[in-house]
Amino acid sequence: MNETKRVFKWWDSSQSEIITAWLENMEAQGWHLTRINWNGLRFHFEKGASRKMSYCVDYQPKADRNYASIFEDTGWDKIYSSAGWYIWRQSYQDTKPEIFTDIDSIIDRNKRLISVFTALIAAQIVILITNINNVLFYPFLFLYIPLIGLLGISLYRLVVENKKLLAKKEIL
Repeated sequence: MNETKRVFKWWDSSQSEIITAWLENMEAQGWHLTRINWNGLRFHFEKGASRKMSYCVDYQPKADRNYASIFEDTGWDKIYSSAGWYIWRQSYQDTKPEIFTDIDSIIDRNKRLISVFTALIAAQIVILITNINNVLFYPFLFLYIPLIGLLGISLYRLVVENKKLLAKKEIL
């Protein structure tokens, strides 16, 4: 019988590199990713031989028909897609393949995410302000305050990451 395990792993879009490094490490330990639940937080693994696998997380809210075929034609397998999120993987022997081969593509991905997080925060603040005088809304405050905080932290991380990438780009 094959050994399997499911792992709940919390991550947000500002931590794409962290989740890909974790998945690559799991593969190196012989835990092969078989699927990811719809919400992208529960990962299913099956035990096997250690292997080198490169993972990449991308966000494409409006991917056209060619989006997936471009990656598939170069050997990438789509392991997950939901709500604009894609997780790709490709096995390798010597040189680790990368989807984002230049700084500009990472900056563009982060800009897409920054616009999404900005819209989400703005919507939550409008809901909060609109309902702040409604006594029935008070029980929901314990959800809204942490939610706005988490969204703000993710937005902050993405902005800081883009600033670092822009500075690195200027050096190159």
